[in-house]
Amino acid sequence: MSGERRSGPGRRTTLLLAALPLLFLAAFLLLPLLRVLGIGGASLGILGQPYFQGRLLWTFWQAALTAVLALIIGGPLAYLLARYHLPGKGLLLRLLLLPFVTPTLVAALGLLSLFGPRGLTGLDLSETPTLTLLGNLFFNLPLMVRLGYAGFLRVPPSLNAAARTLGASGWRAALGVSIPLAWPGLAAGAVLVFLYSALSFGLPLLLGGERYATLEVEIYTLTAYQLRLPEASALILVQLSVTLLATVLYLRLAGGAGAGVAVARTLPRPRGRAALATYGLTGLVLVLCFAPLLAVALRSVSGRAGPTLAFWQGLFSSELGNNGPSLGLMLGNTLRFALLTLLCSLLLGGLHALAAFRSRSRLLDLLSLLPLMVSPVSLAVGYLLLYPGLRAELPLLIAAYSLLATPLIVRSVLPALRAVPVQVQQAARTLGASPVTLWRTVMLPSVLPALRGGAALSLATVLGEFAATLVLTRPEWATLSTGMYERLGRPGEQNLGEACALATLLMLLALAVFGVLDGGKGEVI
Repeated sequence: MSGERRSGPGRRTTLLLAALPLLFLAAFLLLPLLRVLGIGGASLGILGQPYFQGRLLWTFWQAALTAVLALIIGGPLAYLLARYHLPGKGLLLRLLLLPFVTPTLVAALGLLSLFGPRGLTGLDLSETPTLTLLGNLFFNLPLMVRLGYAGFLRVPPSLNAAARTLGASGWRAALGVSIPLAWPGLAAGAVLVFLYSALSFGLPLLLGGERYATLEVEIYTLTAYQLRLPEASALILVQLSVTLLATVLYLRLAGGAGAGVAVARTLPRPRGRAALATYGLTGLVLVLCFAPLLAVALRSVSGRAGPTLAFWQGLFSSELGNNGPSLGLMLGNTLRFALLTLLCSLLLGGLHALAAFRSRSRLLDLLSLLPLMVSPVSLAVGYLLLYPGLRAELPLLIAAYSLLATPLIVRSVLPALRAVPVQVQQAARTLGASPVTLWRTVMLPSVLPALRGGAALSLATVLGEFAATLVLTRPEWATLSTGMYERLGRPGEQNLGEACALATLLMLLALAVFGVLDGGKGEVI
């Protein structure tokens, strides 16, 4: 596993490791997309219609605006966190992982509890695009802060010190030295925010309404309600063209951002304007990212007449089965699907990471990212077209979930494998360790924390997955997410309160899974 060229048995072993993950990607990513694109050409004329042009423009405009806002807020905070010592900074960076594992519908419901009709703030933003932008920032602002922080840590302190010696102020040194060197990481973060915002489904479905629906929502509507698959495929083609271009740009920027090593340093405390900016931006990010979660929990125990447990009692009532799936069924399905997905993604992700590590193949590394850059709704449409006989079968749903979860395993395990010093591996061989013993005593213990972190991210993400479920599900497969969506579609305070109670339960479940499995080691890409 040093730098020697692999051939013979070593290459065959690598091919065997990569075979199953690559076959899975071909069957559940490449072929469904090709099937979708194969019927989209005949309906490309819909792109000339003003209605669909409006959907296209709004989708990519709101994604671009979110990326700019995340860069404006998260970039300066990332610089300040890398430049100054802030009490509790480690805890803050850990907390910023929580929005990433928060189910989409929980965040949407939290924002509606704050800014919807009869929201806790008294401001009704439900008929404006502001609510969708706030939802995008909830998920993506922490990502920008973390990526920017990692980029600024790689800037050598000596360069800033040299600029200060030459008479530059702190802010001029930042603008002239730190930001240009950290820019690839910041730009990669902005592109990633754009991608995630453009491919978001649950947020615009609940927050955008008919006027501010995105391509994802339009594709779902054309597929599930109107059965206009050629038109949906045409929209998927346009969406893929833009997102794949953005993906290529992200990978190029991320490659530049990975150059350099984080430099350990003793940091001063912020003072004056720096302290005001640091604590002010930190407070703003915390409010944007955690106020919706607190609002959901508060709304689940608050009615018009004051505090109440009626919503929780409604969930546990035996009469619930008359109005929809029981809580036991939804909770059981959620856990069952998540555990089955975890087993599949651990197998596929582990094999993919091992193959990429052994081969040192850049292509295998990049292929692991592709599922994160493709719309789940688009893939679900492809599944319906390519595998119509499996539409009502559980394996297809688990495959869709696993496609979303596997990249998180790969992106956690592969860097951990590469971080094991070559000298340690060579020393183990010198002492007579067989390949099996080397992996059992050296590699696996080194990788296990990262594997736990990847498993935590995967499981917490799948618990609240919504897009593929809504397209591929059937009544007996109801989950906590679909139960929330069903209640939100009914009028009345009781249904809204029960949706908030389900959201709180789902949020607590996701955070519990993340906390137990992660052990403080999980990271986002």
